[in-house]
Amino acid sequence: MVQLSDVLKAIGPNASIVFAAWIFMGFLQQRYDAALGRYQQAVGDYRSEGHDIGRADNLRAQVLAYRRRCRLMSRASLIGLVAAILLISALIFGALDVIVPRSTAITVLGIATAIGGFVLVIVAAIVVIVEGAVVIRQIDDELRDVPNLTDGAGGGAGNDVGNARA
Repeated sequence: MVQLSDVLKAIGPNASIVFAAWIFMGFLQQRYDAALGRYQQAVGDYRSEGHDIGRADNLRAQVLAYRRRCRLMSRASLIGLVAAILLISALIFGALDVIVPRSTAITVLGIATAIGGFVLVIVAAIVVIVEGAVVIRQIDDELRDVPNLTDGAGGGAGNDVGNARA
């Protein structure tokens, strides 16, 4: 007869993996929420239409960049959720392995869900890296319509403005 303590011993130490996955999901959700909030603000600002042509062009570029960030973070969040589900499934298969020992199907499914979950965590992290590259471009583009700040900012900030004066 299988004891509950045996099942808990099998999955207990590995439960930290699931908690880490949920913490990662929280991180993804925070980034998504921040990007979405900034996107909504930028769209609202763009709609106000009280901007000179340089500012309007800059706002348009920002809106499109925030839209891209929102899409990336939405994908990363979805991938992270699937990863968490796979990692939880791996724990369940670990418990089933105690209940039904030496079952090839349980072993294979447990291994597949564990590896799949970890791979998807890496994929979600790569999507966050891509989103981070968009953020870096946004930081530089933010100054594009403020020439007196772009001159001292360095790092490629406002290259369009600097090139227009040269």
